[in-house]
Amino acid sequence: MAKRTVFHSVPSKDGWKVTQSKETVSSHKTQKAAEAAAVAAGRAAEKAGGKGQAVLHKSDGTIREERTYGADPRKTKG
Repeated sequence: MAKRTVFHSVPSKDGWKVTQSKETVSSHKTQKAAEAAAVAAGRAAEKAGGKGQAVLHKSDGTIREERTYGADPRKTKG
């Protein structure tokens, strides 16, 4: 089963950044720009044949929203 590639839009000391596996992918001056970049990266992961996810954080660092791209696993009784 393919793992989902996760991109986080998080606040930084110089504005906002997008991270993947705790590594900075890109830096941005505004939250809106960082969120757009995280969403685009998640969609690009899906277009490359995988699964993508954008995790959008608030300015205090807590998660505001998560968006997934690509097929989610089937729901099964647990």
